[in-house]
Amino acid sequence: MVAELPVVPRECPFAAQRGEWLPVLLDPDLPPLPCRSGGLEIGHGGLCVVETADGLFLGSASAFTSPVLSDPRGAPGRVVRRATADDQRRRGDLEHLEREIMSYLRLRTRELGLEMRPLKVRLPLAGRKAVIYFTAEQRVDFRPLLREIGRRYRRRVEMRPLGVRDGAKLTGGLGPCGRCLCCATFMDRFHSVTVRMAKRQNLTLNPTKISGMCGRLMCCLAHEVDQYPSANRNAE
Repeated sequence: MVAELPVVPRECPFAAQRGEWLPVLLDPDLPPLPCRSGGLEIGHGGLCVVETADGLFLGSASAFTSPVLSDPRGAPGRVVRRATADDQRRRGDLEHLEREIMSYLRLRTRELGLEMRPLKVRLPLAGRKAVIYFTAEQRVDFRPLLREIGRRYRRRVEMRPLGVRDGAKLTGGLGPCGRCLCCATFMDRFHSVTVRMAKRQNLTLNPTKISGMCGRLMCCLAHEVDQYPSANRNAE
């Protein structure tokens, strides 16, 4: 079932997106994907079918995001058409199948003793493709699992490994501050974060205090480090 978004009044300046780029929310836990609007005028919360590198997906236009002012990084999507009732029913059926595949995937991963963590399963509206994202600390031979899932669900399965930071961005969640993860909201790429940034801000160097959900140093350490005086400036 597609997550419902709050209704925006018509007089809201972002209620209608008329530019070349349209932010479309494909997953409630992830930031909107910049898509070429194709001349379609879609208001906030309007459902549309988006073509991506992995196939067709159902999404909703989002007004609660920064407008796309320049060509985005990576492979953007393209709005194909407005969503129909059949598209919504199809997406609802696929969401149930995604949860079923994820449950079976986690079960077989434990039974086979594979050192990997499944993150998300994505099924496009059309075709027999299934994309599975996972993280692993070392190389894993998942070929038996791949064949088993393909035979069970009669789909062409593609396994995509992700780093720990990309895994946290994909799954989303809440940080120690109580807000949504920076990487899953407004960050379009990862920046270098060092312990020196924590020292400069007079923060504790306890790893449990300055590490995020991914187990690495929190990205927010780099957001405000320039507002604190450096050691060289103090020496002057």
